[in-house]
Amino acid sequence: MSTTHSSRCTSLAGRRMRLSCAAVLLWGSVPRSSAQTSTVPAEANVSSAQMHQRLEKLSADLITAQERLQESQRDIQRLQDELSAILAQLPASARTAPVPSVASTPARSPEEIVERVDILQAEVKQHEQTKVESVSKYPVRVSGLVLFNAFFNKGTVDNIDLPSISIPPTNYSSDMTTGASLRQTILGVHATGPHIFGAQSFAEVNMDFYGGIPYSNYGTAAGIVRLRTGALRLVWERDSFEAGLEGLLISPLSPTSYASVAEPLLAWAGNLWTWSPQLSYEHRFGSASTPHFALQAGLWDPPSAGYNLGALYRAPSAGERTGQPAYETRVSFARDNTSASMQFGLGGYYSRQSYPGRGGDSWAATADWRLPVGKVFELSGEAYRGRALGGLGGGVYKDVITGVSPNTGLTSFRLLNASGGWAQAKFHLPGMLEANGVFGQDGGFASDFHSLVLPTTANNTMLRARNRMTTINLIFSPKTYLILSPEFRRITTWPIYGAGVSANIFTMSFGLRF
Repeated sequence: MSTTHSSRCTSLAGRRMRLSCAAVLLWGSVPRSSAQTSTVPAEANVSSAQMHQRLEKLSADLITAQERLQESQRDIQRLQDELSAILAQLPASARTAPVPSVASTPARSPEEIVERVDILQAEVKQHEQTKVESVSKYPVRVSGLVLFNAFFNKGTVDNIDLPSISIPPTNYSSDMTTGASLRQTILGVHATGPHIFGAQSFAEVNMDFYGGIPYSNYGTAAGIVRLRTGALRLVWERDSFEAGLEGLLISPLSPTSYASVAEPLLAWAGNLWTWSPQLSYEHRFGSASTPHFALQAGLWDPPSAGYNLGALYRAPSAGERTGQPAYETRVSFARDNTSASMQFGLGGYYSRQSYPGRGGDSWAATADWRLPVGKVFELSGEAYRGRALGGLGGGVYKDVITGVSPNTGLTSFRLLNASGGWAQAKFHLPGMLEANGVFGQDGGFASDFHSLVLPTTANNTMLRARNRMTTINLIFSPKTYLILSPEFRRITTWPIYGAGVSANIFTMSFGLRF
């Protein structure tokens, strides 16, 4: 019994101890539990604040995304309008697909919208000229004409791929020639510069491959790069100033031809033309959008016919030996605000020339016109009368006649008087087709030839007295900037004594402007 009682007492003591321990533990846990429950609201407040900040950030990001989406939609609309305007300028055959509508475009993600904008920008750029980056960061534009000319000549001419005169046949010449050339291809660079003195500045340079034949066993159909024209310009609202290598102020027009580009059509046959350094100024009385008068004046570096032919170094021409420039002026009336421009002009030119033992005056009076008749027909042309115009392409490329005076028996010369001109009828036909008929003639005065006894050793150039050209061509542009042009030209050249000689020129031109 004592053992049982003892075990019961031990068990009871253990229970009491466990209860006491549990009570202590429970009592000790009360303040700890109270501390924990007091920290829950603080942690909940912190989490709520962080959540609120996240929501605000997400809301701001959503607003930013919406603004970018609206901006992208505006960009798409602007590009769509630009593309529509560009397509409106193209022929109907070039409009192969309708312009997509923004309203019908389904909702897209920002990534899809950016991709769509890039695609539209690429499409727009296909219809724009490529911008060339320059050191000055001002706009620079590249232009040109890749021109292939295939020709067939019946008769003897001075230059088979671009004939200017017909010459008598010789034992070493051929009465029939054929060939092709790319020497009349043109490359141009045009730049826009800063404003200065209230004027916008411009510059340009144009080159071709008609500067001669390269020294090569196989390069006769190739050409050497040549500077054609170049200019620096300051343009105000009604005034302009130009310094450069340009054509004559008194001869602003030329007939239309893709068979004769390196030299204007009818050069040496009624079309005064030379590129030479000049300074010129123009003032327009009135707005360019209304009919107006204009006054031009210039100082020109006067060349002479063939004075530097084959020269290694530049020698002074008869005009440059006088120590003064040539002077030119032109008064014109024009209407430029329509697709068919009209103009009339009167010009004058004067230059002193110096020859061994004496000097002389070179001068010219000119008239030019372009008159549209309806929407499909246009008349244009130029006329001149002057003296010693070989440097300008007149007088069949001669300034003077050299011979023996019948009165004194001494060697003498005469400044050759000359007159000429050209006229063109242009027809705008349906189907991107244009037809041109051109006639031109230049000739020296027979009285100047007969005033001297010409030497028996005089060459064909000295005896040449008159040159005439008749030209008919078609210009077909099946696509924008693409050119296909067949042309027929007949050249007849007369010496001062005897009959004239003729040549028939057939040319097929293929070109691409860019």
